[in-house]
Amino acid sequence: MSGTDEPRWLLPTLRAMAAAGVGAMTATILGAFSVASFTDDGASLVALAWGRVTLIDLYLALLLGWIWIAWRERSAARAAVWAAATVVTGSLALFTYLLVVSLRARTTLELLVGAHRVTTGR
Repeated sequence: MSGTDEPRWLLPTLRAMAAAGVGAMTATILGAFSVASFTDDGASLVALAWGRVTLIDLYLALLLGWIWIAWRERSAARAAVWAAATVVTGSLALFTYLLVVSLRARTTLELLVGAHRVTTGR
């Protein structure tokens, strides 16, 4: 899909969704720290069977998101920084990455694969 045949609404919609995700995750994380104990609530979550299922599901999704970032980035150092951010902040890091690259991208294809892959074909 080149920039001329993609829907005009797609890239702005992805940008808006990424910004909303950053805002929602930031508010959720800050709100949770203000009312809950990370260690106590974490122990309660791990004690529940569905809590463990949810954590495994979450971390597999985060891994998939980070694999996309690592593939898209040309720099192993930048990919490692985003991996650390994903481990620490989860979806907040993924939404932040999506927002940053969507603001730089001129097309949805460039957003998905990176400008260097669009121009070089690699």
